[in-house]
Amino acid sequence: MEFTAKKTIKIAMVAGAFAVTSLLSACSGNSVVGNGSPVKNETATAAAEQVPEGRGQGAATGGSGAASGGDVNCSQYGGQVGAPGRPKMDLIAVAAADGTTPGCTEAFTVITEYYRKLPQAEGPGERVLDVQGKWTCARQTGSAGSQGAVVCGVPDNSLQLETRPSAGTGQAPVRKFPNTTQAVQFTGYDAGVQMVRFQLVTRQEGGPDNSHYVPLDGKTYRLPLQKGGKVFSAATLCPVESVTIDGQGYGNGPCGQNQLLQHLKDGNSILAQISVNGDDQITTVKEIYHP
Repeated sequence: MEFTAKKTIKIAMVAGAFAVTSLLSACSGNSVVGNGSPVKNETATAAAEQVPEGRGQGAATGGSGAASGGDVNCSQYGGQVGAPGRPKMDLIAVAAADGTTPGCTEAFTVITEYYRKLPQAEGPGERVLDVQGKWTCARQTGSAGSQGAVVCGVPDNSLQLETRPSAGTGQAPVRKFPNTTQAVQFTGYDAGVQMVRFQLVTRQEGGPDNSHYVPLDGKTYRLPLQKGGKVFSAATLCPVESVTIDGQGYGNGPCGQNQLLQHLKDGNSILAQISVNGDDQITTVKEIYHP
């Protein structure tokens, strides 16, 4: 279903008998009136009240639009979204670690403008740097189970929204790596959506000290770092006079997220073990030592 790029979202009338006077975003914690889908009909008499832009109040507790991890499924109030000729997906207002969440009305406005600007997008990830004057959006091209999903964020801000394949009514969206530990090769940092890029790797027996790692599936994934998450250096992230590793070859020298991000911004590749929590945020990074 297409959405018009306007500051308000028009809602279809139910049975023609009742005029919906406002649609308050689930992200603001208020109740929602009606559950129709946005339409192009300029003569529609029902319109959604504009949710204030900027930081929301977090996901509504117990609301029907709540998704996993405190995220809000805005598509339950305005329908699924998608570029022409591509599968429709749910539009998710992502709850940040600091508790802020975009308003659903702003989320629809941002994703609509992104789809409209696709002809001017950059590269295979279809990145658009200027959406609504502050957002950056890009399509995920390699994430398993999320082919074609879009992630939008505000640089130097915790606001984030994304599209996800629908997991069915009453089910939480499928996440990528919740509650797992993975061996990865960090390949970069996407500042616009505040996520690190990486590929999954696996240890290949018989390599030098059995520490030779090769790509597992060749795909590139992205995840955010948990605020205050821990980073440990082996030899490269935070260099010291000697290697600092545990008995398994993982770094145990205290480092920091800023040092990790600076290495990635400088174009360096880092081999590491990551721990991911139930919200798909990287909580711990341990550099893997390889001579």
